[in-house]
Amino acid sequence: MDRQATQELSGRWAAAGLAARVLLGALLAFAGANKFAQPTEEFALIIESYHIVPPDFALALAAFLPWAELLLGFSLIFGYFTRGAALGAAAMLAGFILALLSVKARGIMLPSCGCFGMGWHPTPNQTLLLDSGLLALCFAAFKAGCRLYSLDNWADSGYTSAKAGPPRA
Repeated sequence: MDRQATQELSGRWAAAGLAARVLLGALLAFAGANKFAQPTEEFALIIESYHIVPPDFALALAAFLPWAELLLGFSLIFGYFTRGAALGAAAMLAGFILALLSVKARGIMLPSCGCFGMGWHPTPNQTLLLDSGLLALCFAAFKAGCRLYSLDNWADSGYTSAKAGPPRA
């Protein structure tokens, strides 16, 4: 493959990574924000319906997950610690997938997966498909890193506060 073709492919991969990063980030931020629209106790009841964690831990998890989704979502949207955020999102999605597979294997009927708070309530199969697709976006965001339109790229480009001059007393 010649140099021009390699650069073109690299540019396309960077654009695909940007799209993956922003889409994944937007969905995570949307899911986290929607969970804030309902009381934490309601989300904890949904988590308890999975019969995986004890009730006290379910309440802590219900308080933590929306913040984690918002933090990871905005980090991906803005390209801040892009690879770390993609890994964090992948770990969270893998946990969601394992929880859903566990529920399906045990024959538990869920009233809601809890994915989007009080919003859309997909079936477990739809959720597995969605989470698997989002996991693929995590891979693309991680692989592409922070090449286009990201705070990581901006910071790596050599911007330092020293360029603005010495601090004033």
